[in-house]
Amino acid sequence: MLSSLKWFNLALRAVMEVGIVVALGYWGFGTGDSTGAKILLGIGVPLIGFGLWGLVDFRQAGSLAEPLRLIQELVISMLAAVAWYVAGQQVLGWALGAVSIVHHILVYAAGERLIKR
Repeated sequence: MLSSLKWFNLALRAVMEVGIVVALGYWGFGTGDSTGAKILLGIGVPLIGFGLWGLVDFRQAGSLAEPLRLIQELVISMLAAVAWYVAGQQVLGWALGAVSIVHHILVYAAGERLIKR
């Protein structure tokens, strides 16, 4: 049975991941000049972002696996926060950054790891 902290952090993770997808899509859609470009970027940018997220299996990196995964997740979530910010949604950018930081702090505070063995 999951503790309240773990449930809360699982919800934060879900909010973070949805926020990343929506931020990248919103930024991509807003960047396009034509309708076709808006649709392509609105769908393509989040796909590329999550493709890069899932591309690397850090479990092969031994003792560096966990720190590398943490860096990867923080970079991706912070890029998405910046995407919100530059797309004119500054409050959402700050909120996504805060959710990401709190989530990652709680992962380690609960004795968990990002890479499950």
